Amino acid sequence: MNFYKLLQGDCLKVLPTLEAESVDLIIADPPYNIKKDKWDDINNYQDFMEKFILEVQRVLKKNGSFYLFHSEIQTLIDIMRFMRDDTDFIYKQFIVWNKRFKGSKNKGFLDGFVEVEGLRNYQQMAEYILYYTFQDETGLSKIMGSCVYPVREYIRNEIIRAKGKIVLKDVNTALGTATNGGGVASATLSIDKSVPAMITEENYLKLREWLNRGKDYEYLRKDYEDLRKDYEDLRYVFNNQKKYHSVWNFDVESSDYHVTPKPLKLIKNIILHSSKKGQLVLDPFLGTGTTMSACQHLRRSCIGIELNETYCSEIRKTVIGRTFLDRQVSYDMQLTEVINK
Repeated sequence: MNFYKLLQGDCLKVLPTLEAESVDLIIADPPYNIKKDKWDDINNYQDFMEKFILEVQRVLKKNGSFYLFHSEIQTLIDIMRFMRDDTDFIYKQFIVWNKRFKGSKNKGFLDGFVEVEGLRNYQQMAEYILYYTFQDETGLSKIMGSCVYPVREYIRNEIIRAKGKIVLKDVNTALGTATNGGGVASATLSIDKSVPAMITEENYLKLREWLNRGKDYEYLRKDYEDLRKDYEDLRYVFNNQKKYHSVWNFDVESSDYHVTPKPLKLIKNIILHSSKKGQLVLDPFLGTGTTMSACQHLRRSCIGIELNETYCSEIRKTVIGRTFLDRQVSYDMQLTEVINK
């Protein structure tokens, strides 16, 4: 059963109470420190963000994804430099949230800002989203050993069990490749974590045939698809929706009590791309509760952290206090509140 928790308090105090490597996806919309509201004015902002990002790194699973909203490029430069030099995160994409586009409900209003006489700069009509994982495009870098090595270790052990030892020349012969040097066999069986290749199904079946020639398929009995699934489950999730690139067009949302709510459709887009049903999403700056609402509709669990008591009260009424129905399926909700004073 999915669960939904609202943790009221300072995220720098609440995050350390969460279990390490327990979250599949983190969507963070922190204060931008541009004085939009009382909460948007933080002393030593870069220090705050660095401490926050290190906690994100601790609680995020090794195959998890991290999305960070911001609007200030100069600040983003400092954040990205820190993430490059002082964390294990690997940069994936710089996403532009375009607010003024053909068909947007606010285009006429926003046009007025663009058409002002005497402008000496381009009006900013966008915010930005940083997308990070711990892995490269193959899903191997940094934690490649935990992805590929178990597969290789299984194959190595089966060869040793059948043949008594590993002779790369013989393995290459079985694979129908060159017999001089390590060749394909070396890449297939290597314990060197810099070698990222996952064995192909064709080569796996060749090895199975070689090991079991004259026998009744005693070795490499695991189906390739099972091995591949285990491997895929260790890679970061990316469910390609086949209609988005690095510029996203979403209308601005409004709220009676929050100055910068994020669009529900935008948050749903992130969740659909970077998580699976039943997985756990964390929003360390829950605001109006949009991420929790999106998770309820999309059947993900959610933990939300929010400092502001007014926002927490509204979340209790508008998100936690009602039962969501989607395709006639009801979502039971649990609530745990932790107040850090």
